[in-house]
Amino acid sequence: MKLLSYIYYLVTSLRNWLYDRKIFKIKKIEDLFVICIGNITVGGTGKTPAVQYFAKKLQEQGKKVVVVSRGYRGKRKVDPLVVSDGKKILVSSKESGDEPYSHALNLKVPVVVGRDRYEAAKLAKKVFNADTILLDDGFQHRKFFRNWDIVLVDATNPFGWRALLPKGTLREAFSSGAKRASEFIITKSDLVSEEDLKVIKRFLKVRYKKPVSVAVHGIKALYDMKGNMKPLFWVKGKRVLLFSGLANPLNFEKTVISLDPAYIERVDFLDHHSFNKKDIALIEKRAKDMKAEYIITTEKDMVKLPKDINIEKLFVLKIEFDILEDNTLECLRGETNE
Repeated sequence: MKLLSYIYYLVTSLRNWLYDRKIFKIKKIEDLFVICIGNITVGGTGKTPAVQYFAKKLQEQGKKVVVVSRGYRGKRKVDPLVVSDGKKILVSSKESGDEPYSHALNLKVPVVVGRDRYEAAKLAKKVFNADTILLDDGFQHRKFFRNWDIVLVDATNPFGWRALLPKGTLREAFSSGAKRASEFIITKSDLVSEEDLKVIKRFLKVRYKKPVSVAVHGIKALYDMKGNMKPLFWVKGKRVLLFSGLANPLNFEKTVISLDPAYIERVDFLDHHSFNKKDIALIEKRAKDMKAEYIITTEKDMVKLPKDINIEKLFVLKIEFDILEDNTLECLRGETNE
């Protein structure tokens, strides 16, 4: 594992060196402001609700914003592809991938997916006359120029076990990525102690001299598969089964624990898992065995469930990104550097 991580370090470091010295070309689209929401670790930092937060803020400012995403694991014949025109969803979640589909469900801005983010952004500008691109998870996609890089740092595992993949969860050396960041936002701050949060903030500010904000991923609502809202207090004192395909399902559990259930069990699937009938049967059996009164999943996982699913007492937990300490966000105030 250690050897593989070292090889990964060499490859990513060489790639960054080539981009830093402009040996590898970085493509730019004129008259287009690009904000990237990314991270240095694999998964779990809360990019999806963060992207939706910024998209709404930019739209409130009158920006013609389009969300551009890779559309990871989306199976599509056309690429790049328009997922939503801001009014109507045009493709399935299987074509778009789970995160872009979630954006399309929750936002009134266009969503475009493409393996080549530059080509996807070109399409967004051409079709929607976009003036602002919100790049979802594009921090390591260096071939496409961005004006502002927001790096999310998960408070529960800020430095990826201090090791690159596959030993740890770092996508590149933390110091290398942190130097390119325009600002940091520490996410899921409510899941750690105040002292731990202070240590992370101090490290980022002192070491990298970049502005640092603090955010939480709070519970907004609980709703059934038909979209009907349910009282959050229903969960209190109940036996609950959680299932998800997340990079860090423990954080999902910690969030539900805040609702004070009597007992919790989890069924974990791989990140970005697409659920089939066998998975549903497994979940139902587990729920029956533990006498679960409620079964709860995430919005990200809900879009990947079979359309004919019929699980009694299945609910979806809606999480909302909110910034508690706004020490940065120059990208929303028009103070960014070109």
